[in-house]
Amino acid sequence: MRIASLSPAVTEILFALGKGGEIVCVDQFSDHPEGAKDLPHLMGHTEVRAEDLRKHEPEIVLTGTAIQAKLATELRAAGFSVIHQDPRTIHQIYEAIRGLGAIFEAEREAEALVLKMQQGFNAVKKKAALLPASRSLGEVGPKRPRLYIEEWHDPPYASGNWVPEVARIAGGEQFPVPAGELSRVVTLSEVQAFDPDLIVISWCGAGSLAPKELLLKRPGWDQLRTVQQGHVRVIDDSLLNRPGPRLVEGAQRLYGWIFELLH
Repeated sequence: MRIASLSPAVTEILFALGKGGEIVCVDQFSDHPEGAKDLPHLMGHTEVRAEDLRKHEPEIVLTGTAIQAKLATELRAAGFSVIHQDPRTIHQIYEAIRGLGAIFEAEREAEALVLKMQQGFNAVKKKAALLPASRSLGEVGPKRPRLYIEEWHDPPYASGNWVPEVARIAGGEQFPVPAGELSRVVTLSEVQAFDPDLIVISWCGAGSLAPKELLLKRPGWDQLRTVQQGHVRVIDDSLLNRPGPRLVEGAQRLYGWIFELLH
């Protein structure tokens, strides 16, 4: 089957299911695994042009997450067969993987991938359970370290969707965006009230090259305790922002920083 994968997460999943050889084109951000880099990349992510896509004659087009919902509608109107997935929790990600396995006759591979993710998360969770208790300034009693994970910088967006779950698996507590809810704009006063122990920059599309100075130089943000203590980290956003198998690696990275914070 000729597949157009316009979602980086879906691209990673398809390769994990052994279907990378059926992909005829991908979006501009599909850069993992290595095989994805050799495929034709279409410019844009939310505004892929129908005429560019049609050149590759896909039999099915795959899109993902809320930001591509409009694109999926537009491509259907242009005559393409489109499957759009919008998982927002870890459980929904598992179900999305199983759904792709059913569509592409790779049910066994999909179950194996889900199991591998579950085992990976469980391994991180077990290590996180052994972390020493944390106590912030002014805090009474032990608690989980508070994480402010930021998905976008202008305006600042706190990471939602599955990220709060990943943070908890790693031993932390993400800024209060309930798991399964979309990322949302935050104010400095909200972040000050939350008083994070660790700030993690996970800006969409920036990879691991996000210039954290853009956050450090925001008016008033230099007054945050965690900024003054130097507890600001940059993560490759593909490890947290893509609803796919490498979220386990994202959890491992967060756990490592939390471990450093508490020791």
